[in-house]
Amino acid sequence: MDPMDPPLDPTDREILAVLRDEARISWQELGQRVHLSANAAADRVRRLQRRGVIIGFTTVIDPAALGRPFEAVVGVRAVPGTDRDVLEGWLRAQPVVVEAVHLTGPHDYFVRARCRDAAELDVFLMAMKAEAGVAETETRVVLRHV
Repeated sequence: MDPMDPPLDPTDREILAVLRDEARISWQELGQRVHLSANAAADRVRRLQRRGVIIGFTTVIDPAALGRPFEAVVGVRAVPGTDRDVLEGWLRAQPVVVEAVHLTGPHDYFVRARCRDAAELDVFLMAMKAEAGVAETETRVVLRHV
């Protein structure tokens, strides 16, 4: 987003709130919800896209439907001197990795993984240490989303 762009107005914020919950809503329905015509709502969304406020639309899939109901969050500490590009590339290539973020604090990364079961998670954790330059992991199993 360009710092020279005007700030988001209340209608833009309302559009974003609706799209966050219902990205496939019709222009007509979106317009009705934010008190604009369908064309005006569509124009606002396209402007938000051009400005980089909306960076994409996605489909959320139930991981259990894909056979990966077991979720864990893993704190990762890399071996000192590990090439971050190599580690990050390795993480990107793993089918169990849903999200990985580089951060400050005691962990270098947090990785959210979706596995078939605990055994697949164990294989992933061992491979991360053997292949990707990871020194230590701290794993938490997700019980439910709140």
